[in-house]
Amino acid sequence: MAAAPGFLSLEQFERLYQDEKPHFEYWFGGAEQKAMPTSLHGTLQVILAILLAKSGWKTATEVRLKISSVAHPVPDVIADRKRIQGPYPTEPLDLCIEILSPGDDLKKTFQKAAHYLDWGIGCVWIIDGERRKAYTMSLESPSPVELGISDSLTAAQASLPLSELFGEVDKMLSAE
Repeated sequence: MAAAPGFLSLEQFERLYQDEKPHFEYWFGGAEQKAMPTSLHGTLQVILAILLAKSGWKTATEVRLKISSVAHPVPDVIADRKRIQGPYPTEPLDLCIEILSPGDDLKKTFQKAAHYLDWGIGCVWIIDGERRKAYTMSLESPSPVELGISDSLTAAQASLPLSELFGEVDKMLSAE
């Protein structure tokens, strides 16, 4: 379904786009379709959720956030140190993760992450699987920081080395 022209109320958006795949996100009265994920994107999503869960995080994938009245995005992964409340979180979480897909605009993803921070999300990770790098933004450091394969993603006193993340990706994608 193509995005509807003009301003949409939240009620109109939910009626038109609630069950569409790939997901649509509500941003300031408009419907924006997320990019079609690749197998690398999906693999990263699964591995991130598993690695975070093994470290004690509560995780979920593709959950619509209802923290703001003007936007209802669908991050690729959400995580919190405590139980995630309700079917659609309405309170800030510790971490949101966006994984770049072909067609995603990095600058636009940084803007999206800045909105997450404005709503009280503690940290945002942006993962670029194709280039084997990541970016992090947090309430303490809201400007994007680029990380390479030898660096670690951190949030809420937890750390995830990019080398471990991409090592798991390589294992999963090469498994027969």
